Amino acid sequence: MDKNNRIVVKMANSASLTRALDILTVLAGRSDGISVAEVVEVLEQPRSNVVRIVNTLIEYGLIERKSRKLIPTRAFYDLCIQDRYTHLRTKYRAVLRFLSEQLNELVLLGVQEGNGIIHIDFIESDHRVRVAPSPVTRHDISRNAIGKVALARRPDLLAAEANPDLEHEIAKVRREGIGWNREETTEGVIVIACPGYSNAPTEPIIAVAWPSNRFTEDKAKAAHKLILRALETIPARHL
Repeated sequence: MDKNNRIVVKMANSASLTRALDILTVLAGRSDGISVAEVVEVLEQPRSNVVRIVNTLIEYGLIERKSRKLIPTRAFYDLCIQDRYTHLRTKYRAVLRFLSEQLNELVLLGVQEGNGIIHIDFIESDHRVRVAPSPVTRHDISRNAIGKVALARRPDLLAAEANPDLEHEIAKVRREGIGWNREETTEGVIVIACPGYSNAPTEPIIAVAWPSNRFTEDKAKAAHKLILRALETIPARHL
């Protein structure tokens, strides 16, 4: 509204984004879910438009299909929390603590922000020689282990990189579920990264980092198995 309480409409809005927000608004008020046909009826939009937007929201991990109904995911509610990163740190802290105790190496929790990666939590090792975290740095999504997992979730961002070698590497990340950074960004540091509790683009990614003189392929395999076990056995904590 303007100062005279009149409703002002700005015409430069994205129609597709507006419809996606309409769908999320409808779903947020239906705890038992809603069918695509009902969404079409409520929004009075062509079914093809609704299906295209619904598929995008599913790919982004914000909604899912259950028994022919669309419902919001946990990732949707995580995204709605005011202090999202505090919530995500709480959600994953027990997992990071377990991995730190078992591996005694730097354990990281990262998220994608636009075309970059930031670390929102970490636990350092107690070795005299150890990898130092960089929590305030925005990391290159294409050369970072966490970033490569993020690119495996977001074909649109990968296409923007226009790098055939990277595309081949990301295809391997999708098959194996592990992103690698073999001294690409920091000499003497090797990192692996894996998806968190879900593979939604909004979900954090877990990473483990070693100094190269303490790294072995067997340690990486063991770390990957530990991450998967932790995610299967340690329940997520929510604020």
